[in-house]
Formats: sequence, C-alpha cells, structure tokens
Amino acid sequence: MKRIFELTSSDIMNMKGRELVETIRESEGRTVMAETIVTFPTPIYGVSNPELAAAFGADLITLNFFDFQKPFIFGIDDMDANISKGPEEIIKLAEKATKNSQDADYIRNLKEIVGRFIGVNIEPVPEGMEYVEGRKLSRENLEKIKFYGFDYVMITGNPNTGVNADTIVSGIEMCRKVLGDDIMIIAGKMHGAGSGNIYDPQLLKNFVKAGADCVLIPAPGTVPGIDLSTAKKMIDVVHEAGALALTAIGTSQEGSQKSVIENIAVQSKMAGSDIQHIGDAGYAAGIATPENIMALSIAIRGVRHTYRRMAYSIKK
Repeated sequence: MKRIFELTSSDIMNMKGRELVETIRESEGRTVMAETIVTFPTPIYGVSNPELAAAFGADLITLNFFDFQKPFIFGIDDMDANISKGPEEIIKLAEKATKNSQDADYIRNLKEIVGRFIGVNIEPVPEGMEYVEGRKLSRENLEKIKFYGFDYVMITGNPNTGVNADTIVSGIEMCRKVLGDDIMIIAGKMHGAGSGNIYDPQLLKNFVKAGADCVLIPAPGTVPGIDLSTAKKMIDVVHEAGALALTAIGTSQEGSQKSVIENIAVQSKMAGSDIQHIGDAGYAAGIATPENIMALSIAIRGVRHTYRRMAYSIKK
C-alpha cells in the first residue's frame, strides 16, 4: 500500500474510506491536513483556498463553513462575477449556490481541481441552538455528504456553537449509521468552542466506541494544559481503542511564526499523532499562512516528501 504522500491524483480519486484510514496508518505520522473556510474571499485572486492549501503540501483539505443547502466556494464559484456591475451580480452568486446544491459532481469536481482528499466540518450543535441549518449535523446534511462524494467528515465545534462531548458522541453514531464505512469519520474538539475542552480518556474511548475512525485533540502548546505528556497520554488511549489520532492547531497559531509551527509539529509527532491539522486563520480567517502549511509538512516529513506532495497536483 502506498503512503499518503506517494498517492497521485488518480489514486486519490478512486480511494474509499477504509483504504484512506489504512494509508494514513501506514504513513507513520506524516499526514498533513489543512482546514480552509470556503465562504470568505481568498487572499490570492483567482485561486481558491483549497487550491492554495494543496499547492503548499496538504494531503487532506477540510472545508469549514460549508453550507450543504447553499454550497459556494470563493475562488471557484465567483470567478465570473463582477460586483461593480451592481446588485444583480450578487443575485447571480446566490443563484449559483442554489444550483450547486443539486450538482452531484460539485465536490468531485473540486477534487479533480486540487487532487487531494476533501472533507467537511459538520457541527453537532445542541437542540435549540440557533445555527445555520446547512452546517448542522443532521440526517439531511449527512445524506448530502454521500451525494457530493466527500472523503471524510470532521465532527467538531466552531467557537460559541455549544458543541460538547454528548452531542459529538450522538453525532458520530448518526454519521456511522448514515454514511456506512466508505467515508472516514473524525471527531473531537481542538479548542474550547465555548463549552470547555475534552481531557477525560473515557470520553476519547467513547468517541471510538461510537464509530469514530480518528479522534482529534488539541496539539501540544495550542490550548492551556495540553503539553507533550498530556497529548501523548490522550493519543495512547485513542490508539489502544483502535483509532487514529489527529492533533489540531485551531487557536489561530496557524498564523504564528514558522518556528512555532515547527515546534508544535515535532511535539505532536513525538506524542504519536497520525494526522497533523493546521487551521484556517492566517492574516485573516480562511486559510493558514500558506508558508506555515509547508513548514508543518517539512517538519514532519522533510522536503523530499513535501515537494513530492506539492508536485502531485496534476492527474497522473
């Protein structure tokens, strides 16, 4: 089996969830995930944030703020718009999002463009919490995940969503029932999200028991109290339960100097992380400082495998 940084675009297009899990496991802690917000204008005109993340070395790209009812990706769906022409151009963008919701090839086309695994954040917000319906973890939205052909789903909480351990467990169970085994399920919390962090080893076991293929935790140095020792203990629990572990940089440190990213990356690897995630807040929310995506990759797998991944942007 190929390691993840050896996969070509055609390999990625044809791989299923179980194969993806095993490929990551075989890669020995050298998998990079970049999270990108798709609803913000991009820092580089004419280039979407997923494309930019792929160009700087990400293997997996997670779409944040993706609305299943009105899907829209800046840098791709807005390229024919000219706002200076007036309000009718805004209407065209709204119409485009509505049209995208019925396009079964929408995400598959994005995969063709970036040549990477594409996943999506979906949030198990508590009952009664006001939140965008298209971003909630619901049966309707999970069916859309299958409809669009996402490779994986990440169950977590953005700040102030009220997401907690109980809603995450319920969300995992629903995901597994609806999605089956062809889509990898990642679950956990990378920061407080307004309702505290998860440190209890039993909660991590509960995530795996509910059906998570991979459990995410904060990377060492990203939230108070998570150091190398604590992260290693948490990751050991996840591995013993039979799942992969993901360490996340979700506290805006993705916009820090390169040395901070490198330090977090090496500590995460020492702790046993299988996937290293870098968040979406660089100069402005939307994508990490692109050079930091590359710095993370080089820190955990060197320039050889980083440049290989960066070069595998075309279909082979």
